[in-house]
Amino acid sequence: MTTDLNLNPPNLSEVSASLSGAKWVMERSNHSQDVVRRQALRLQDTHALPPSICLYLARKGVFSEEVDTFLEPKLKMLLPEPFLFKGMPEAIKRLVQAVEQQEKIGIFGDYDVDGACSAAVFYKVLTYLGCSVEIHIPDRFTEGYGPNIPALQKLKDNNSTLILTVDCGITAHEPLQAASDDGMDIIVVDHHLAGPILPNATAVVNPNRLDDESGFGYLCAAGVCFITCVALLRALRQKNYSDLPDLLSLLDLVGLASLCDVVPIKSLNRAFIRQGLLVMRHRRNIGLAALADIAGLDKIVGEYECGFVLGPRINAAGRMGNSDIGVRLLIESDHEQAVSLALQLDELNKQRRAIEQKTTEHAIEQAEIQLNKDPEQLVLVVADASYHEGVLGIVAGRLKERFARPAFVLSISDDNIAKGSGRSIPSVALGNLVLAARQSGILLTGGGHDMAAGVGLDLDNLEDFKAFLTQKIATQISVLPQREFEVTSTISVAGCTADLVDKIEQCGPFGSGQSEPKLLLTHITVKQVKWIGATQAHFSAYLDDGTAKPIKAIIFNVAGTQLGQALKSVHDLGPLKVLGKLKRDEWRGGNAVQFLIEDMARQFN
Repeated sequence: MTTDLNLNPPNLSEVSASLSGAKWVMERSNHSQDVVRRQALRLQDTHALPPSICLYLARKGVFSEEVDTFLEPKLKMLLPEPFLFKGMPEAIKRLVQAVEQQEKIGIFGDYDVDGACSAAVFYKVLTYLGCSVEIHIPDRFTEGYGPNIPALQKLKDNNSTLILTVDCGITAHEPLQAASDDGMDIIVVDHHLAGPILPNATAVVNPNRLDDESGFGYLCAAGVCFITCVALLRALRQKNYSDLPDLLSLLDLVGLASLCDVVPIKSLNRAFIRQGLLVMRHRRNIGLAALADIAGLDKIVGEYECGFVLGPRINAAGRMGNSDIGVRLLIESDHEQAVSLALQLDELNKQRRAIEQKTTEHAIEQAEIQLNKDPEQLVLVVADASYHEGVLGIVAGRLKERFARPAFVLSISDDNIAKGSGRSIPSVALGNLVLAARQSGILLTGGGHDMAAGVGLDLDNLEDFKAFLTQKIATQISVLPQREFEVTSTISVAGCTADLVDKIEQCGPFGSGQSEPKLLLTHITVKQVKWIGATQAHFSAYLDDGTAKPIKAIIFNVAGTQLGQALKSVHDLGPLKVLGKLKRDEWRGGNAVQFLIEDMARQFN
């Protein structure tokens, strides 16, 4: 057995406060250090993987027997039995009836990427099966989130005999009760947290309903829709249907939704994303291909491109009041029309970015005023009448990242209703808090999941809402946790190779619950420092530890942060420890790699 694996942990005791103020800790594991060491050695022996990858996998409990499945996740191994999901038998029975009778089906979706992809999956499957389908995506500003009675009635008036609500509906008790009383058949396919009472519907398929024991509550809505379609096609095969749609061709939509909805990147979601990216690279979805071209993506689309290039453009439709353009793009079959829709989304995204920047600046000012009064407050709640409803979730995320605590950003309407979004930190499950606040009568509307939620309330209840959140969060955490970076392993500049990048990419996709390996360079001298970008917000340099040619490094949007201020005098700091991720250098191409810096600390030994 090979025994040259360096398992001597880096000395992180001194990094209790890095240049950014964060604490560095060893990558956590449910297994003892001895088990990790033995399994890492075995992985190196059986699979000849680099030491840092062996440590990364061993800490995650991916041992020699499971490593092949982990590195190459396959749907045939991970896709569940659909009828494990509560409500699935009832849903499939009604869907089969709709297909047999060629009914017109209405789809009520959400206005984000997950909602658009969910609606598009069902649209493509049901139209292939001969049904007529009408999609309604609500206007964020005039209708708000989730099903509403006028929209459901319009679908019925347009001859829909069955309505699917996708990525919404689980908390829409009043509209769905009214629709049921009016004789409508409704199937809810959702993934948001459910309360103890389900809405009145023909069927409710949601792995997060309290009586569902499938264990797939981590899926996005598009994933639940895909599994529902798997069950539908199985039922149709049993009725001797032979001409059925190719579900695998729709995995690009499921993978995109999984990445953009920030669901945990584990198990089945890993397969959805990995296989979805492969499908996306074949450019079979006319709309997605047009959007990639308009966005200037001239390389293979990966996690970053989905989450930060394609996703925001699709989201821009709902954020800027043109809610159905995103789903129209995803179902479009004509190239010229797809290009037209993609251009519209690109322009809406530019408008969104300008509004977002202005709103973020104002929200940061308001948050700083609050923190100056109480630096230890556990949650930020910022509200203003000038805020554009379409960017509130993004801005809440910016506040959460900047101030390392849960944050809500709300817009105040003319009739003194505050509506907006919240984003959370890993130690605070936001969706449950919002449901509790709604059940207590503080909120008019509210729902979500652990890391994100939406709320609506009377302005008079704003301070009560903040107090409620503070009291509930205080029962979960006594003080806000110091920001931490988990370190996978120490590496030299000489070890930063293209081959290691390949092995890191095999461990992906990365995202919520599946962090990318963070590598630590020590005894670093920083050379050729440049501040780049239109506003000089990015820090660029070369890192040298004497083991090889210095490696190019960059850290984005660091100007104005605590780390950025320290880097203004980087040459006076002496030798440094540098923490970050290893990536391909797309600009230089070939085997060139670069180091994406996340944090730095002084080298004291």
